Amino acid sequence: MRYAASLLSLSIAAVLACSAVALPASAQDSSSRSSQDKKDVKEAPRYPNATRKEPKPKVSDENGKALTEISKAYSAQDFAKVRSLTDDFLPKAGTPYEKALAYEIAGSAAFAQKDYPSAATDFQEVITANGLDNNGHYDSMSNLVASLSNAGKYPEALKVLDQFLAETRTTDPQYANMRLSLLSHTGKAGDAEAAFKERLAKDPNDHTAFQNLLATYQQENKSAEMLALLRGRYKQGLLTTGDDLRAYYVTLLQNPGPNWKEAQEVLDSSVAKGTLPKNDQTATAYSVVAQTAFGQDQWNIALSNYAKAAGMSASGEADLNRARILSGQGKKAEAKAAALEAQKKGVKDPAALQKFLK
Repeated sequence: MRYAASLLSLSIAAVLACSAVALPASAQDSSSRSSQDKKDVKEAPRYPNATRKEPKPKVSDENGKALTEISKAYSAQDFAKVRSLTDDFLPKAGTPYEKALAYEIAGSAAFAQKDYPSAATDFQEVITANGLDNNGHYDSMSNLVASLSNAGKYPEALKVLDQFLAETRTTDPQYANMRLSLLSHTGKAGDAEAAFKERLAKDPNDHTAFQNLLATYQQENKSAEMLALLRGRYKQGLLTTGDDLRAYYVTLLQNPGPNWKEAQEVLDSSVAKGTLPKNDQTATAYSVVAQTAFGQDQWNIALSNYAKAAGMSASGEADLNRARILSGQGKKAEAKAAALEAQKKGVKDPAALQKFLK
């Protein structure tokens, strides 16, 4: 069961919540490895520099059938059945290969169920059994890193990753990213920050380094550095994805001062270009801009931004706020029209509409 090793990059969500996440990018059919010796098919080595001597797979006919049943259950995504069948099978496993393969599939099923502690235990058993070829053995070690990371056991994940790097001697840069990301979770964020800065200095287009540096700043509560990084890349035209732009406008709106005006410019430009979608998430950002403007007695700017929010939101909350401002400006007919729009979409407090509908 192979997971293509994925980056432990610290992604920036809409609310800028970060965590170390390493999810499986793909998985092969479990039965392919169990029948590999029969088909005499050899996968291309994914870890060509590893010095580990590969053991020969040995499986009895009876246990081969049992492993095939476990594989079929995994292919059917019946993960509970996989784990039940594996529990029954393991006491009967007679060779390191049989044991390792069973634990590999069980670990994959546990991971799919987000039972990361169990997945980590199973993948560790794969390594201990030492029965798979190098691809399977080191894929499982990589998956152990992912499982430990998702379980919040970052020091343990870093230790396993260092073992993985030492044994495979891989030069794949994604593992360097994984290590730097784990460092930021183990009290060594400064080391990770310096490394990401160095990489960005060499290659400003290194998007992974940018994301990880941003997340490292967030973890260290360095809001000023976050904003400076995002602002600089925006001016250079290097914030090209919706997620990047969302991180920028959220950071602007979370910092006091006149940054809400800059956030409005980012929203307007990005929506016009189609980089940011016209959806509820963007509408919420416009509503925050509007609320901030209203708090500074800039009613017309607030009204304009609530109108933008209303035009892309499935909720009537922005229309209700439009009604409130219009009513305050003495524009009763326009306030009623806005309240009617809010009523059509629905609001959390329908009673709040009544005074505008009279």
